Amino acid sequence: MTTDIDREKKILELLQKQGSASIQELVEVFGVSNMTIHRDLNKLEKAGSIQKKHGGVSLVSQPPAEDPGHCAMCNKIISERTIFIVQLESGEQKRACCAHCGLMIQSQSKDVLQSLTADYLHGHIISANQAIYILGSDLAICCMPSVLSFGLRQDAEKFQKGFGGTIANIEETLQYLHQMMHAHQ
Repeated sequence: MTTDIDREKKILELLQKQGSASIQELVEVFGVSNMTIHRDLNKLEKAGSIQKKHGGVSLVSQPPAEDPGHCAMCNKIISERTIFIVQLESGEQKRACCAHCGLMIQSQSKDVLQSLTADYLHGHIISANQAIYILGSDLAICCMPSVLSFGLRQDAEKFQKGFGGTIANIEETLQYLHQMMHAHQ
C-alpha cells in the first residue's frame, strides 16, 4: 500500500517529468479518490512545491538564486560604499545597491531581523535604524530619488551644505520614499 508521503513524492516526480497534470490524471495514475489527491496537493502547495490551478497542478517555478553582487530590487551592481543589507529572520539576506532600494526591500519584507547600511563617507557598516539619511541631494550616486546613509548627524550636515538635500531619520525616509512612489503611479 502506498503511503501519503510516498504518493506525494511520486506526484512531485511525475510533475518534474511532465511539468503539470490534471487532477483527473492524478486520480487515475494513483488509483485514489479525488479528495485524496486534493489533500495531497494541499500539503504540497502549503510546502511551496506546487501550484494548484483550476482542474490541475504544476510545479512552482523556482526563481533564479539572487546574485549577491547585484541588487535584489533593481539588479544594479552593488558598491561597498552604498551597500544596504536586509537580514531576515529565516537567515536569508537581501542585498541592495543603495539605501533607496534597501529601504524599499525592508518595507516590503515581513520578517526583517535587522538592516545594515554603509556610512557613505567612512564606508563602515551601521544600523539602518540608527542611520541619518540625506534625501534628494544634488549628488546622485545610485537610484533615484537619491538616499545616502551617514553614521553621524554632523557628517550628514556637512554633506548637505555642499550637495543639498534633506536630513531625515529612517521613519521620515520611508515616508518620503512611499510618497515618491505613489506620486509616480
